[in-house]
Amino acid sequence: MKKVLFIGLGHMGSSLVKGVLSDKNHLIDVYGFDAIKEVQEKVISDIPELKSLKDLKEIEIRNIDVIVIGTRPIDVDPLCENLDELDLKNKVIVCMANAVTIDRLRNKFKNNKDISLIRMMPNMNASIQMSVTALATQNATKEHLKLVSDLFSLCGIVELVDEEKFGTLTAISGCLPAYSFTFLKGIVDYAVQNGFEKEQAYRIVETAIIGSIKNATNSKIDLRKMIDQICVPNGSTIEGQKVLDENKFEEILKKCLDAANKKATN
Repeated sequence: MKKVLFIGLGHMGSSLVKGVLSDKNHLIDVYGFDAIKEVQEKVISDIPELKSLKDLKEIEIRNIDVIVIGTRPIDVDPLCENLDELDLKNKVIVCMANAVTIDRLRNKFKNNKDISLIRMMPNMNASIQMSVTALATQNATKEHLKLVSDLFSLCGIVELVDEEKFGTLTAISGCLPAYSFTFLKGIVDYAVQNGFEKEQAYRIVETAIIGSIKNATNSKIDLRKMIDQICVPNGSTIEGQKVLDENKFEEILKKCLDAANKKATN
């Protein structure tokens, strides 16, 4: 049975742990460690199957196979330097800290130069097994890459991408739940303001959004053409679409994504 350690048990780390452990057929021992012990204790108590490490030196004793770094970017360098004091032979390091490149990771491992390094970007929907998890590597073995791919397939879909695309990937996937929640909130709030119960509004909007996305992805028609087909003259849709177009809604989205992309790249 493979053993995986998650270092950093904040929202994203704990979401991944929940996603992995939600699959009842998993054959993985999952451990958690957080420098803030109150956080570690709370997550351990909330997720009964999650085991804990009291000290990172236990990585050798427990024979951990995969180490997933989910700390703040500022904490990655000192953490890697501490890990490099251990014998990490045949282990793989997976880092999901924003804007931390594989080269930056490699430079911190002076004693474990041959260690497999994988960069990862998931999103918080991992907790309900609906994450998009992107992986990039330069030197991971096929065995290690498959191990990590299979691991995070338990949380949703896994995409292998070139590292130079990670900024864009972060914008269109890692950050997207927040932007989607903003979109959803605006519509639900509008429905509630106009007399709908919140639960009913959520149900209606959820079905409409999911149905629209599936319709678009299953269609071979250009998205703008699909919009125009719905916007019949003198209808309700076209009146609302005019507001979106006049206020350059698509351009606002692209500016939002571009800002996130730049932050994830620098």
